[in-house]
Amino acid sequence: MMALATVAALLACGPAWAGGKKEGAGESGGGAVAPIASSATGVREKFIPPEQIGDSLGTLKLEATMMAGAGAGKCRMNFVLFNASTATVAMGMVGSSVSAKGEILDNWVVNIGALAPSGQTARLFSCGLGAVQLSFSPLSDFGTPPIKCVNAKQEAEACPVALQIKSSLPLIDKADIKPVAGGAAPAKGH
Repeated sequence: MMALATVAALLACGPAWAGGKKEGAGESGGGAVAPIASSATGVREKFIPPEQIGDSLGTLKLEATMMAGAGAGKCRMNFVLFNASTATVAMGMVGSSVSAKGEILDNWVVNIGALAPSGQTARLFSCGLGAVQLSFSPLSDFGTPPIKCVNAKQEAEACPVALQIKSSLPLIDKADIKPVAGGAAPAKGH
């Protein structure tokens, strides 16, 4: 009977432990973590077709969520990737958060060596508060979209896989980074 009560107590505490003492938990103000809302307008979903002409092998889906707890001094940027294509893919890009002044606050390298079909992976990074937009650009070895297929020799090569991005912040092309009209100048987090 005691073992059953212990298991029930552990199950009840499970959700609390899931958000508990992880990296930076003491710095973020504790409490529930929620996506950060941006007052900036703009596209939050983007589809980038493959550069190659021919039959598509499918899509790599990327969900980018910036989140913070109540009273947090820092935030977390979570990139979740799901391979909805029929190929094993590699991806290399830099994600950048942009302030209302048009300043780049943070850069994160999101580099995936090989993600199998129907595979999913995530990357979690620290970030400074004050971002109102998000920008992506490919690493030098990649084009647009920043995806390659991994062949039988484990080499990355160009292939017809599209990228679908969904973001909690409006998406902006790197060339279009400039101050947001009417945007308040947030304090720089670091």
